[in-house]
Amino acid sequence: MFTMTMSTKGQFTLPREVRDHLKLHAGSKVHGDVDARGRVVLVPVDLTVEEFLKSRPKWPKRKTPITLEQMEAAIARGAARGRF
Repeated sequence: MFTMTMSTKGQFTLPREVRDHLKLHAGSKVHGDVDARGRVVLVPVDLTVEEFLKSRPKWPKRKTPITLEQMEAAIARGAARGRF
């Protein structure tokens, strides 16, 4: 259980542990409801594939295409750092 305090603007801040547990970040959507016992229930919204693709950062545009050799070298560097 955790405690939150309402601001003068009527806003609450979820504690970091809760945000981390629910994998919430800036821009995350949450459904809210009040149950029959008067409790507030918050449920993270699962994004559709289309919503997810719209929300992710755009890849930077390259001025020149990357070669197959450059891709393989980048993969090898990532593997050497344990990223694969």
